Amino acid sequence: MSGSYDVVVVGAGSAGYSAAAAARETNDASSILLINGEDRSPYDRTQLSKAIADRTQSPAPPLHPDEWFVEHRIERHDGVTVDAINRTTSTLSAGSQEITYGSLVLATGAEPLFPKLVRPHERGSFYVVRNARDAEELQARAEKAKTVLIAGMGVLAVEIAQQLAKMGKRITLAGATPQLMPRQLSARAGELLEEARTGGKHKLLFQEEIISFEKNKKHSWSVEMLKHSSHFDMVVFCIGVEARTGLATAANLPTDAGILVDDHLRTEEPNIFAAGDCAQMPDGRVSYLWSEAAAQGRFAGMNAAGADEAYSFREFPLWTNVFGLDLFSVGKPRKPWDYRIDEFEHGNRYTALYWSQDDILRGAIVLNDREIAAGLETAVAEGWTRDRVRDELSVG
Repeated sequence: MSGSYDVVVVGAGSAGYSAAAAARETNDASSILLINGEDRSPYDRTQLSKAIADRTQSPAPPLHPDEWFVEHRIERHDGVTVDAINRTTSTLSAGSQEITYGSLVLATGAEPLFPKLVRPHERGSFYVVRNARDAEELQARAEKAKTVLIAGMGVLAVEIAQQLAKMGKRITLAGATPQLMPRQLSARAGELLEEARTGGKHKLLFQEEIISFEKNKKHSWSVEMLKHSSHFDMVVFCIGVEARTGLATAANLPTDAGILVDDHLRTEEPNIFAAGDCAQMPDGRVSYLWSEAAAQGRFAGMNAAGADEAYSFREFPLWTNVFGLDLFSVGKPRKPWDYRIDEFEHGNRYTALYWSQDDILRGAIVLNDREIAAGLETAVAEGWTRDRVRDELSVG
């Protein structure tokens, strides 16, 4: 792997893979190296929490066969860790190897947050799902478990709960929030999701926090919470992620919640870019959506290969299906009280629309109506007025 490349991409998740592909599309003559820290071909991370119950297939099928990378002349090295960036010489250190880059794209992603109560030596005592190896380890342990505590109420926690429920496990979800999926769903949509849970094997503990967990003599976990205590065979943490910025910080690149970039995904160093979960945009946003990471990676890869394209933010949607509900959410505001909200229910279908004060659609939530959801995705992206939404989509 030692040598010199026009474009080097560190990280092969959504942003890294997209950056390498876009760099090749932009400049057919560039030499491109994709450094993949994982031990397998790039895959769709969003599928990890959707395939745990199915032991007949890998939770991380590859996005492309290895031949695709050969055909596109993208040199890829798996299981490689980059140790340092030397900005002065435009080189990377990876073990005993040194790589020279013309342009560098950092797509180092994010890592799971750990509770403050967890000491470093205990981190092998519970489970998270961030990469394929995590999913495989959880899948294997779940075969022997009967009771599982999932800390978290977000989409990852809910998707994992559904998968473990399919395996016949008794699930408890515990989290600090008063509803399921508060970042994506309205209070009423959260209630509908709560009602949709099947059978009597689920327990929800809202506004709850784990105080301690200790292994007991039965090789399960004694868990103390603010208002409850119980024993569980497994504990899974889904309490969020944080940008992986260590490599950039060590190279004295400015970081905050993520690696600071401009609207071209360029860092302080003109030939170093960052994209995806590790990047912080000029407005302070760090996005942890797969689809937005892919879009950022595309622009970073194009610009690293010689283009000059500004990345324009748009709201990216969440689509998932859990407990028989088809869920769509896009642009749900963090401060919904600043918006006018319309809600509609008909049978098992639900729609919420978030309007700015000048009657522009800024966000939407839809349950069980993909046709309306697809139309509202466009309407939010293009900033439709209330009249246009009503006339063209018959909503509102």
